[in-house]
Amino acid sequence: MKNALIPSALLAAGLMFSACASPERRIAQNPELFESFPPEVQETVRQGIIQIGYDRDMVRIALGEPDRISTRRREGEELEIWTYTGVYHTTETYRVRDFGRFSTMDQNIVVDRTRRHAYERMRVEFKNGEVIAVEQVER
Repeated sequence: MKNALIPSALLAAGLMFSACASPERRIAQNPELFESFPPEVQETVRQGIIQIGYDRDMVRIALGEPDRISTRRREGEELEIWTYTGVYHTTETYRVRDFGRFSTMDQNIVVDRTRRHAYERMRVEFKNGEVIAVEQVER
């Protein structure tokens, strides 16, 4: 009976985590800040979309906390870069001939190997606290 509950508990935990990661959840956690945004900004932030000119708070509510923050300095300016990463999985299937080493029979064994791939899905550049560039990778 305990083993039957484990998949249900994992599913519930996954749903709770994904709800925390949504713009609606972040809006609910910061209602006063969200209400201070102009109506057109509220609409795009609610959809998880950002635009040039948005400030850090608008981006944070729309997209959440970045996975990495870096700084780029070049002649006369300093840029703050927020990077958001994504993950996808691939599965490769292999057929292996077992010549009696792992079992009592000479047979084929099928092995699936799942790989996790992380990639940079979005980069947001800020200058003086405002978005000046958005680079997005479609997956």
